[in-house]
Amino acid sequence: MDQGAEPGQAKKKPVTRRRRVWRRVRRTCYVLLFLAVATPVVAFEICYSNWDVPDPTQVTAGQNQTITLYYSDGKTELGRIIPASGNRTLVRFEDIPEHVQHAVLAAEDNSFWDNDGFDLFGIARSAWNNITGFSGGGSTITQQYVKKATGDEDHSLGRKWKELVLAKKMSDTYSKEELLTAYLNTVYFGRGANGIQAAARAYFGKDVQRITIPEAALLAGVIQRPTYWDPDVDRENSERRWNFVLDQMVGDHWLSPQDRAAAKFPTTLPRDTNGSGAQLQIQNQVLAELEERAELPRDEGHQRGYKVITTIDRETQIATQRTVETVMAGQPDYLRAAVVAIDPKTGGVIAYHGGGNGKGLDYAQTLQEPGTTFGTFVGVAAMLDGYRLDLPISGYSPQTIGGIPMQNPPGVTCPQCTLRKALAKPVNTAIAWMADKIGTGNVVDAAVKLGIPAELRGKPTMTGKPGQDPDTRIALGMGSTFVRPIDLASAYATLAGDGIHNRPHFVKRVEDNRGNIRYAEELAPTRAVPPKIAESVTDALIDAGDEDRLR
Repeated sequence: MDQGAEPGQAKKKPVTRRRRVWRRVRRTCYVLLFLAVATPVVAFEICYSNWDVPDPTQVTAGQNQTITLYYSDGKTELGRIIPASGNRTLVRFEDIPEHVQHAVLAAEDNSFWDNDGFDLFGIARSAWNNITGFSGGGSTITQQYVKKATGDEDHSLGRKWKELVLAKKMSDTYSKEELLTAYLNTVYFGRGANGIQAAARAYFGKDVQRITIPEAALLAGVIQRPTYWDPDVDRENSERRWNFVLDQMVGDHWLSPQDRAAAKFPTTLPRDTNGSGAQLQIQNQVLAELEERAELPRDEGHQRGYKVITTIDRETQIATQRTVETVMAGQPDYLRAAVVAIDPKTGGVIAYHGGGNGKGLDYAQTLQEPGTTFGTFVGVAAMLDGYRLDLPISGYSPQTIGGIPMQNPPGVTCPQCTLRKALAKPVNTAIAWMADKIGTGNVVDAAVKLGIPAELRGKPTMTGKPGQDPDTRIALGMGSTFVRPIDLASAYATLAGDGIHNRPHFVKRVEDNRGNIRYAEELAPTRAVPPKIAESVTDALIDAGDEDRLR
């Protein structure tokens, strides 16, 4: 017992400095935790009280202005995208079949009837995407309606906060039936159609009351990407999304497995288009790019009267169209033309022609066998593997390479060949021999480095047997090798750009009707191959046609 202590009491230990510091830290953490919880709650209440919600009985997001496309000079008009006449017809809730409601909810917000207008997980995901530089999120139908009705399309946390508050207030103020009706009268479905009734007319030529379950699933499926997932634009992805909607309906017990199994992908009407040929194809690519990369859908463009400055050069485009017309004159109907010219410095498409009349397939976006143009990537792969272009190669024809018979085109001989000569002519057997020597997997890698997608629409484009590399036919762009002309042009532009790759694009800048810039191209050049390799292979290609070098 300490002498100074009172009887029955133990002497208290002195409070150390470290304990005092940790006590302050704990108290500070408690305060910060309280503020972290209280501040958003107070802010929410203040905003909730002061912000007015849009009236769901009125459609405020009117889309009635023309989107004007300009050539790269920003002055010369390339074309106009005019909103469809009478593009919105309001319907009442009782006019919307239950299976149409279910299809849309399955695609966009299957918790609609139970949520408070927002999804906290979706908000968190969207906030994280904004912070990390990505786009997209899990907006509910009520949030989507708020965004369209207010016309606020900014990609910011502030806009997302306001959207959350207004969605909650709308859910408290109006019935779910009123909100769903407002949404279905507002949302954009592509083809210039705003609202479910206009969409039913545009895609199927009938009123919404007569829409079948498969047709409803198609309409619901295009909402996320109305330009891309129109089956007249991309049948494969449209059908994939259609299957997703139907499967979701089964999972939500809105469709029986038997009816799901019996569903057939519906046939749609052709799209109504303004303009002709290459102009329409450019318009389609511009709209798709704005929707995909800039998150500026067509209905927003009609709402704000966008001015779109494209990368298309007027003189080059005119010359391209004239050349296609001249070359294709008198050719058989089964032959198709596709031309893509890309600026190597930026990746901007300066001329474009996908063949046809602009309403059917765009052949510049269609997978095709690239033929001997693919031999260029064998040269790149060989140099990346340490070989030189003056490497002696056997160009005898015919010969069997990698177990596959190969021969040169008629009149092409190069028994004592080099890789340079083989690329310039081209000499099929020599290029195939080189591909076999370095490995066809390395040829695939070189093509991907330059800009050829290894996969397109979820499917590989350069394949062999499962788990194996392609066979030697890849050297000649045959067998299991498929490439879109736009990707081939992009890869060649990478070589012409000293080995720097820029993603191909059609849009330089977007302005609204007040001159405010809504989007501007952001180049992200990447080094694909060393400049020496790009220069050497390009030089070999330029030598094509110089017969003295091929003997």
